[in-house]
Amino acid sequence: MFSPTTAPDVTETVTKRIREHRNYLNTNPGYTWAYSTDRETVGRFSGVVQAVVEVELHIKFSKNPGQRPDWVEAHTVQFAAAARCAGHGCPDSVHEVAPTDEFLLDADADETAPAALPLVAAAQAWAQQHAEACRALPYDGR
Repeated sequence: MFSPTTAPDVTETVTKRIREHRNYLNTNPGYTWAYSTDRETVGRFSGVVQAVVEVELHIKFSKNPGQRPDWVEAHTVQFAAAARCAGHGCPDSVHEVAPTDEFLLDADADETAPAALPLVAAAQAWAQQHAEACRALPYDGR
């Protein structure tokens, strides 16, 4: 979670999640769930009529079965980003940025993390532009 004025650092968030996932796999050798996605809110914008537009980074973990001749499985990580408007009556409420290529989970997390930055920047640019123009009303729980 982050304060209303400061978004979390994307590279720190990514390296932390990669290391946590890698540590979990190492400490739980019987872990069979090969696919999971961490969703981190990395931006929040307030629209013209106060509807909220959020930017999420999706950190997707998976396991590839490998290829011949040795069929060695490889754990991978891939990044995607999305921006969503939570306003009532918004005609264009979701923008998704195409995912990156897959990276090996065992690769250096500090070198892998910067790959998420262009995706987040693209989603944040859309979110800011959308927030400046969207006339949707804030969601009030009804």
